Amino acid sequence: MSMSFSEFKKLLGADPFGREPETLDARNSAPEFEQAAATAEAFEHKLRSALHVQAPAGLIADIQSISQQSAERRNWMPFALAASVLVAISAIGMVWKQSQELAQIEAYLADHYSVDGDAFIARAADGVSEQAISKVMTSLNAAAGQELSERIQYISFCPTPEGRGAHMVVSTPEGPITIIFMPDTSVNDGDLVEFDQMHAYLVNLEHGSAAIIGGLNQPVETLKLVVKSSLKTGLVDV
Repeated sequence: MSMSFSEFKKLLGADPFGREPETLDARNSAPEFEQAAATAEAFEHKLRSALHVQAPAGLIADIQSISQQSAERRNWMPFALAASVLVAISAIGMVWKQSQELAQIEAYLADHYSVDGDAFIARAADGVSEQAISKVMTSLNAAAGQELSERIQYISFCPTPEGRGAHMVVSTPEGPITIIFMPDTSVNDGDLVEFDQMHAYLVNLEHGSAAIIGGLNQPVETLKLVVKSSLKTGLVDV
């Protein structure tokens, strides 16, 4: 059985330089696999280069010397230099943390959509009542405004990385699109992830976030304003 793109991305997340036979076979199976592998390797090289920050020669000795000087004679330049090194390392750590969080969101969306995505789109043909929409949203301390609710064709509870959320299928001129509301998950607004011939546009909300998912030919980002303006979150302090 051939490896799926989402499985391949998980392997890259664990080891971008993996050379196991199954990894190499998957990498050579399609252009998008090769591109994903090349991108992961390039990012890893940049990360390792950035982390290779050398402290200036004699910095520790200078700091020790300064600590023994009187307050009037102290030269704080080495401390400022040390602080700049720490700031650079902290910034690198933040970039790494964000990349890890994005990889986790991508893996969650790929797994969740592979299980429920097509099945829920099929159920959307039956439609959904406003009462059902309100019941799900109220339970999640949220509400769907008219601009969003009139598009919803299916809604149900679903698991998210940090608890329960909502899985919606909405109608658009380009066909049904999935929106997953994650009440307790933060994302980097505007990030775009791809998996299994699908892509997801991430929207950070006042409380939580949403992922707008569709086929690669569907302009999922066009629903950002609808989600931002009509998905009301954190309605009651808990």
